[in-house]
Amino acid sequence: MAATRSVLLLDGASRRLAAVAERLPLLGFSAVRAKTPEEALQLVESPRYDFGAALLSPDLPVANLAGALQVLRERGARRLVCIAIGSKPGPEGLDRLRSAGVELAVWNPIDDATLRFQMNRALFAFQGESLRREVRAPTDLRVRFSAGGRQKEAALYTLSARGAFLATPRPSLRGASVAVELPLPAENLAVGGRVLYTNVPGNLQRATLPLGMAVEFTALTREAEVSIRRSVAERALTLVV
Repeated sequence: MAATRSVLLLDGASRRLAAVAERLPLLGFSAVRAKTPEEALQLVESPRYDFGAALLSPDLPVANLAGALQVLRERGARRLVCIAIGSKPGPEGLDRLRSAGVELAVWNPIDDATLRFQMNRALFAFQGESLRREVRAPTDLRVRFSAGGRQKEAALYTLSARGAFLATPRPSLRGASVAVELPLPAENLAVGGRVLYTNVPGNLQRATLPLGMAVEFTALTREAEVSIRRSVAERALTLVV
């Protein structure tokens, strides 16, 4: 039996990640909680699991965090990407996380879009991000878009200078032209695009993505491109330790 691609939750006896453990399956991810370091070792050595990501409390009570995470990788979780989740610590706490090789973060308040994005990033894309031509980032924005003369609303799941993913239960068909209104912090933008692919219920649905559609921008002014790239870069800085 093939190992299940899973997320390891490390919060010790605090149960601070209990709510996150309940949310992850609803977002399409398999989560397994380790109550002790010994249990974590047993889990990573089990052939039942293939841990690609570990969520850990920033103040996890482990004397040598770097050593503990290294042991987990050596004992079976070689591709483990570690994500700090919870209240953002001060400079000393951030230094401890960085020294331990914790690269990504989901700071409070935790929304589903950011949690989903960081999980996908860790499990499927983080190792190859340097090959991406554009930085992407999750958002909590609501947007309006029009297609075929009809106005609709959607949640802007991710944004980059090349395109966006609009979360909506009623996406337009692949190849359709759309116009999207982007309410960025600095300004409101109107951009044109076309639908690259959709995620809809069925055999080909990707459980770790929201229902909706990926849109490639096709009518973007230089000024709009600069504005989007700036907004995305600012948001991306909040996703790393």
